[in-house]
Amino acid sequence: MSSDERRAPRLPPGLEQTQDAIVLVHGAWVGEWSWLPILPRLRASGRPIHPVSLTGHGARSHQSGPHVGLSDHVADVVGLIRTLDLDDVTLVGHSYGGRVITGAVAEIGDRVRRMIFLDAHTPVADTPPQPANRLVVGGMVPFQGYDPTPELVGSEEAVVWFNARTMPQSAKCFSDPWQRALPDHVEKTFVFAAGEDNSRFATYAEVCRADPTWRYEELPGPHFLMMSHPEEITDIIL
Repeated sequence: MSSDERRAPRLPPGLEQTQDAIVLVHGAWVGEWSWLPILPRLRASGRPIHPVSLTGHGARSHQSGPHVGLSDHVADVVGLIRTLDLDDVTLVGHSYGGRVITGAVAEIGDRVRRMIFLDAHTPVADTPPQPANRLVVGGMVPFQGYDPTPELVGSEEAVVWFNARTMPQSAKCFSDPWQRALPDHVEKTFVFAAGEDNSRFATYAEVCRADPTWRYEELPGPHFLMMSHPEEITDIIL
């Protein structure tokens, strides 16, 4: 790199940093780190890749508390897209992240080209009821129901690493209203984890599979498909 190139202004970001971006929104209890298995493959595409840290999780776990609601998480995603001036965005939501991207597209729909609901809550059917035995402690829901296994994450050491980074989820996130229509211009994909017994996302899958306005994909894996099927999920996102 020449000295002139080093002195060249780097702000505002150029089109190669803002166009055709991919924004990844994690699910409940986990954080931006849940996307680690697919980040190298995504970044190899040359497209801008942005895993979001939702308030109270991952790098922002210090902000956790029962005051955090869905609107805070929507603001996290909207704020990132506006701040970095992202456009022509592929917005990916895993699990609870489907609720978040549904709220985000209502605010910045003109910047979004495609939405991918990765075994996620999707505004096409009634929300499945919360499990009757779900524990709530001080307004927070402990991590439960999707315990990682060595087969999923690679080793017993990885299970320990995973569990150490999960955070309780504010119960408010699950009770805040979120259902709304998606913009007509947005391409919509639903990816179903068909290997999950008694999946809470099967209702959404059934509706999307029968709707010709949706692209439907199905993989024979558990809920964390980005960990069990990283190559296939990367191909779908790209």
